[in-house]
Amino acid sequence: SSGVDSMNYSIACTSDSECDTPWEYCGIRAEASSGYCIPAWLALAHAWAPASILEKEPKCPVTFNGVTFKPLDIKALLMGIYDTANISTVFTGVRYNGGNFTIDKYGRNEDPAYRDLNPGFFHIAAANMLGKHKSTFIIDRYASYEVWTQPVDGFKVHDQKVMTPEEAAQTFYGLKAYPWNEAAKSIVHVKSRLSWSNATFAGREAEVDEQTGTGKDYEYLLEMDGVDQIIGGEWLNKSNDDHPDFLWFPEGKPAADTVTDTGLSYANVTMLLEKSVACTNATVLVKSLACSY
Repeated sequence: SSGVDSMNYSIACTSDSECDTPWEYCGIRAEASSGYCIPAWLALAHAWAPASILEKEPKCPVTFNGVTFKPLDIKALLMGIYDTANISTVFTGVRYNGGNFTIDKYGRNEDPAYRDLNPGFFHIAAANMLGKHKSTFIIDRYASYEVWTQPVDGFKVHDQKVMTPEEAAQTFYGLKAYPWNEAAKSIVHVKSRLSWSNATFAGREAEVDEQTGTGKDYEYLLEMDGVDQIIGGEWLNKSNDDHPDFLWFPEGKPAADTVTDTGLSYANVTMLLEKSVACTNATVLVKSLACSY
C-alpha cells in the first residue's frame, strides 16, 4: 500500500510510452515486471508540509540500535508518519482538477475551481494568521492541475493604493463602472509577496536557512465596504493565472501511539527527533529500545 503500489488506481504499465501524458512515468518496483503510471510532480509534500510546521527541526545525527539517523533521515521518517496519519485539518478552496481552461475577456479563468481562492480571503488569511496570530498555513502554490504544497513563512505588502470603484474600473478594465461587486465602496490595489519554505535534499545541510525559502509576488484588488472591511477581491495581470489554488493547516500532531501500516512508530521517531534537537555537535548514542518495525 506504499510507494509504487499506492498508485494501483493508475494505469498499469511496463514502460513510459504506455502512460497517457508526457509528464507521467512508469514506476516499477525493484524485481517487478510492471508498475503504474505516476505524475512526475507527485511526492509526499502533503506530509512534509504539516510536519515542517508542527515538528521541531532536527540538528544532529542520532545512533539507535546500531543505525545512525542523520537529520534528513529523521525528516523522512516524519514524512512517513504524516503521509498516512489521521490528523484533523482546516481546508479552504477547491482543488482545480484541470479540464476547462476558458479565459474571459478580463484574463480570468472561467472555471470557479480555478478562482475560488479569492484574493480578499487570501489577504485576510495571510495577514491574520502570520501577522496577528503568529501562526502559519499551507498552500498549493499553483492554481493549475499540479499540486505543489508549501508551508508559508512570510507575507509582506509592498504597495497599496486606495481607489474609488470608478477609478479601479477605468484603470484595470477600461470601464466606467466597477463590474464585480456592487457593494464595494472603495478598492485597494495591492502588490504583495508570499514566501514559503522548500524541501531540503540529500547532499545539503538539513537545517532551514535562507537558501531553502522562496516565494512569489501577487497583484490584486481588494473590495472594501463602507467601514473598510474586506468583502472580496480580484486577481490582476499575471496573478490571474498564477495564484494559490487552495490553503489549509493541520489542527494538531498525530496521536502519540500512531503506527503506520508499514510499522513505523511515531513514538520512536519522536524519540529520535528529541535526541537530535537536544544534541550539540557530537553524534548522540541512544540505548536500544523495542521497535515497532
